[in-house]
Amino acid sequence: MELITILLSTLLGVLGSGGVVVDTLAAAALRDQLAGAETLQVRVDNVPNYQLISGRIERAYIAARGVETRQIPGLRIDSIDIETDAVDVDLARLQQGALVLDEPAQAALRLRLNDTDLNAFFQSALVQDWLDTLQFSLPGAAGQREQNRYGLANPSLEFLEGDRFRIVVDLQDRVTQETTAIVVDLGLTILNGHRFALVDPQITVDGEETPPQLLESFVQGAQEQLTLRRLEPLGVVARVINFKVRDNELDIAIFARIEPSSPLLIRQPAQEAVPPAP
Repeated sequence: MELITILLSTLLGVLGSGGVVVDTLAAAALRDQLAGAETLQVRVDNVPNYQLISGRIERAYIAARGVETRQIPGLRIDSIDIETDAVDVDLARLQQGALVLDEPAQAALRLRLNDTDLNAFFQSALVQDWLDTLQFSLPGAAGQREQNRYGLANPSLEFLEGDRFRIVVDLQDRVTQETTAIVVDLGLTILNGHRFALVDPQITVDGEETPPQLLESFVQGAQEQLTLRRLEPLGVVARVINFKVRDNELDIAIFARIEPSSPLLIRQPAQEAVPPAP
């Protein structure tokens, strides 16, 4: 969701520039906020046009292909399409460098990710750094030493039919230097528009099914984290309106509303950002 606010705040920032060719200026400003984009198109609809100079965008469309963001280096997004409802900003504050919404902003986002791009990202140093921060122990083990004993490496993802995924990752024993393959097969469904629920998860370790207590712990921990309601303290309400896995591609559509009080609405110059550990 931070990507939406960055694109939206950059787009609105063009209003404060006094430019006439808004579409062209907005596209150039958005490119400055991205690490890269193969194609990027922006269209701002305003009838009558005087609304634009008063700080109101009637509707805006952003279509980008082959996108790489500064917030998650190394992740290529196959395509992003964003359509906003009417957006109203305080133009005087905007010209002073502050982005202040006069009313909540709403947008629909369609995001497509393919397996090739995701697997390239999973092999990146950034993802391995994330995995290295995880601490866990196997059933029956206890103590801080056991939590630091095991690590994960070499994750890969495969899209299956029926909105299912297969995740393969190596479990590394840092004491014995042994490596064991973990395979996770699971489906995903959306509950109440915001929660991703695991469907029929199956975990095998070195070809053997996991103990029920390990599977239960995995499901409970994952489902507590996989909810868009975690964004609400940041002033963002998001709901999934479509979710589909097909042709080695994840296709997801999200509706989002950004409140004027959201701390994410901060205009900043383009910069390299280091994403937080998940």
